[in-house]
Amino acid sequence: MVDVLIIAGSRSDERIVQKAAGVLEELGIAFDVEYASAHREPDRVKATVQGTDAKVIIAIAGLAAALPGFVASLTDRPVIGVPVSAALGGLDALLSMAQMPKGVPVATVGIDNGQNAAHLAARILGLADRISEAPRTYAEAGVDEIAVSEGLTVLGEFVRQSFEYSEVHCDFGHYANLVKINDDMLVAVSTDGVGSKVLVAQMAERFDTIGQDCVAMNVNDLICVGAEPVAFVDYLACRTPLPAWALKQIGESILKACRECGIPILGGETAILPEIISGHGPLALDLAGTAVGVASPGDVIDGSAIRPGDAIIGVRSNGLHSNGFTLARKVLLREYSLNDTLPWGCTLAEELLRPTTVYVPHFRALRKAQVDIRGIAHITGSAFRKILRLGGHHYGISELPEMPPVFRLIQEEGGIDWREMFTTFNMGIGLVVIVPEDDVERSLETLSQLDDAYHIGSVEESDRGRVSIPEYEVEIS
Repeated sequence: MVDVLIIAGSRSDERIVQKAAGVLEELGIAFDVEYASAHREPDRVKATVQGTDAKVIIAIAGLAAALPGFVASLTDRPVIGVPVSAALGGLDALLSMAQMPKGVPVATVGIDNGQNAAHLAARILGLADRISEAPRTYAEAGVDEIAVSEGLTVLGEFVRQSFEYSEVHCDFGHYANLVKINDDMLVAVSTDGVGSKVLVAQMAERFDTIGQDCVAMNVNDLICVGAEPVAFVDYLACRTPLPAWALKQIGESILKACRECGIPILGGETAILPEIISGHGPLALDLAGTAVGVASPGDVIDGSAIRPGDAIIGVRSNGLHSNGFTLARKVLLREYSLNDTLPWGCTLAEELLRPTTVYVPHFRALRKAQVDIRGIAHITGSAFRKILRLGGHHYGISELPEMPPVFRLIQEEGGIDWREMFTTFNMGIGLVVIVPEDDVERSLETLSQLDDAYHIGSVEESDRGRVSIPEYEVEIS
């Protein structure tokens, strides 16, 4: 069941659709999007309007703009018209919508103002007070990590009780865990998903990167415990069966990342769950996966070898990767549509859908160069707080490179403080590697053949685990 139907007369109106969709998503209002022309497809418009259970309809059209009036003639539900700028700057569409005859009312908002259409729909539904301003923290955006941590504490007790059935290497809560198979082999397993980044993919109707995100989020966690990835499986849950083109994009993206790791896709599961998967429009989905790795007991990396004086190496990220999207979306989609071009030259959709970097080649290169890897942290959810998984030291981050511009844009548009930024986003560093000071030059030389890498700080003795970033006056413990 949805509360709002957005119907547009042409795919060329997508930028206005996204403006309305962004506000509805921010307010947590369920909606569907359809494209149908009143002039060319009147029967389809009629079937769409009469077949929806939406309580409010937003109709978007330009030029003669017959769509809102036609929709209003088919239903007694509120219809909000959005005129689109075209040949006469949208004035023709505005007048067309505003001049409806008696008995066929269309509430008309400003030209191209999809946001106001969504806000008006929310007021009609009595839901306008859900969010009054942009969230400034992950918790305000809807992800309360304290509550999440408390929940994990409850689950962790059951997980630990199960350890009696085999020899498990790590405690609950590391990036991945390992179970002993024999004296020479441990098997590691990691499970993760793409998170709410899939909502951006649905809104943009582009799925050619999220498969790589899914693989990367899992294999990157495996290398953090020193395991060599050997296989991957996926879990795809959809509201309705996806069209072939969408499945092809997802499959190709998963395969691309697995090829980069040199591992097979052993299979997976596809589930059609219309009552569970809501998402955005008919392409609503969730994507998760599991990766399996192997390690010998002497290859395990768990942070126990880290010593004061060790160096902190940072490997760049190419953007948001797959974390912090609940906050990023709710900040950026208030000001931009997915088709808007950002100051550095790409669209918002292109920026948000950059695929997560696969760091398996980096790990293998360091191993081949015989670098003494003492700890690896994949900077994902909780961001720089994740480094604390490596042990109770002081991790001093003193020389960060220039961050990708998307992070500063989020910070400025949302008025978010730097501590919140560094505990939500990777801020341009997707992987942290701890090595002895003597291995810094060799590490940077090795990594530079694959990516930008930097000596960003050092490990110091401490009575408790903490990360400090003096440049931004950030202290994380």
